[in-house]
Amino acid sequence: MTSYTQTEQTRVRRRLERGSYDRKLVHAIIDEAIVCHVAFVVDGSPRVIPTTILRIEEDVYLHGSPTNRLLNTLAEGAPASIAVTHIDGIVAGRSGFGCSVDYRSVVIFASGEKVEGLEKEPIMDAVIQTVIPGHRVRRPTRQEMEATMILRFPLNEVSAKVRDVGVRDIETDYELDLWAGVIPLKMMAVGVRDDVRLKPGIATPEYASGYRR
Repeated sequence: MTSYTQTEQTRVRRRLERGSYDRKLVHAIIDEAIVCHVAFVVDGSPRVIPTTILRIEEDVYLHGSPTNRLLNTLAEGAPASIAVTHIDGIVAGRSGFGCSVDYRSVVIFASGEKVEGLEKEPIMDAVIQTVIPGHRVRRPTRQEMEATMILRFPLNEVSAKVRDVGVRDIETDYELDLWAGVIPLKMMAVGVRDDVRLKPGIATPEYASGYRR
């Protein structure tokens, strides 16, 4: 199927033209992200926590310490809302009402399940390769794997929302002697700092010096 099924939770209620359930679009927005924000409720109080995110096929994964309150709460079955957002441009209109941002976002509603045993190591490898493609690391120790909790969330209830229209002023404002336009934004690396304890003779790899999302 090329699209996700719309549910009561994922139905876009405002600016319907910006909503999308297209599978390829949802995947692309998630895959470009390094960080997501996870909303959940613990002891009757809301929380929003930023963390890294990984997608493999029709699941997303969160990982961290087994003492992490977010992961422990979600591992017990608490529902989560996971959001990914990319800001693509600052929209400067001719009025305050006409100022906005162009963006791409995804919201996922799901409950997580723990990943156990031999399945954990390839997922951790995938986390590294998603954030730093081409990076070489040693294999994790047993103690390191035991100190890492991984949760899997299915992409069943999910929607995307995109604004990419630039300036949309009211018609009479186009006659004003005021500048309007879009200031594009993108994430970019601004230089690599080698570890101060790097062994002599180890050069900075191209995947680091030429890093881009």
